[in-house]
Amino acid sequence: MSDPEKPEDHAPSESGRVVATAAEIRTGPVRTAIGAAVSGGVQALGTGIETIGEGVSKLGDIAKNVPLVGSNIGKLGEAVAHAGETIHSLPAVAKTRRGAILVRSVIVGFVVITAWIAAIVSIQIRADETVDFRPAAERILAQLSRGPDAISEVYEHASPRFQEMVRKERFVDDMIDLEATVGKFREVTAINGTLVTSGPGGRVGRLSITAVFANGVCRGSISFHFDQGQWKLLGVGLELPPDLKITQKQREQRVAACKDPSNRKTCDVRDRVETILEQLRDDKAGDVWDQASPVFQQQESRASFVELQQEHSIVLGAYDRVLRVTEARINIGGTSATYDCVVEFDRSSGVRVVFGFERAAKTQPWILNSFKLVVPMPRVDDAAPATR
Repeated sequence: MSDPEKPEDHAPSESGRVVATAAEIRTGPVRTAIGAAVSGGVQALGTGIETIGEGVSKLGDIAKNVPLVGSNIGKLGEAVAHAGETIHSLPAVAKTRRGAILVRSVIVGFVVITAWIAAIVSIQIRADETVDFRPAAERILAQLSRGPDAISEVYEHASPRFQEMVRKERFVDDMIDLEATVGKFREVTAINGTLVTSGPGGRVGRLSITAVFANGVCRGSISFHFDQGQWKLLGVGLELPPDLKITQKQREQRVAACKDPSNRKTCDVRDRVETILEQLRDDKAGDVWDQASPVFQQQESRASFVELQQEHSIVLGAYDRVLRVTEARINIGGTSATYDCVVEFDRSSGVRVVFGFERAAKTQPWILNSFKLVVPMPRVDDAAPATR
């Protein structure tokens, strides 16, 4: 039994001492240790983020040619490094519960962003390094210099997207005109750039080249589309060399209907002209109208055309031959032509006849689009005698 006189009986109770001790633990040395640890962690985090920023900047240097992503990675790396410096200098941020949550959010955000950038860049760089378009480009350019049949074959093996945008006839005409201007393809002398991208329409590649043709050196590009496991043609573009000069004689040859407009065997326009004149001579004007273009048929009815040609036959007589070709020219696209000539008939030896033709493509036959026959004025001795 304790002595009531002892001073310890009047001391504070043990429960009070326990409360004080607990408060001291929460607010004293333990909290100080935790704060120091968190501050050290924040400093380490800042140092780590700076390192990440430097790595992202280097990644941006590697992928600077990658579209959409590469051009902005370097700037993002600088921003990350700057953020790391800021966090490194502010360890007090993590001394509160809200600061700790902020720190964790920053860590998660940077990890997600870094992983996203690394995945996209690695895919793009890997795609660029594994595709060599040069053999396909040389093969296509060589085929485009071998005439209409080879050009048609290139079109048939092209990408479905290309075939949807460009008609086959137009492609053949354009490539024939290109060969007439720059000459036949010889070789690819330089690869100026290769780019492969992926999008909603699939993978698309583009090869920038310098190529030598018979008439000069051209810079251009050839595009490809990855379809059904292989790269297919998506487009061709060439820049004409600035030193390429075309003389007046060459310009006339480019618009000439054929090399010899007076030879029926070698000139398809001349052959078509003589065929029409022979049909009119044989009373087949209706067949001429039936084989003409819709524009021609809308200008004049079939019955009216047949009646008019019968009147011409009575006045001029039967067709004999083409005496002289005044003009025979074709447009640059090769889809329309004009043939102006002087024709001999049984009763007249100098009748001017002008034909207009059109066609869907250079590989298609000519279709009559306009026809003009200038009936000469009657001579005195041709006039019928007057009746009393």
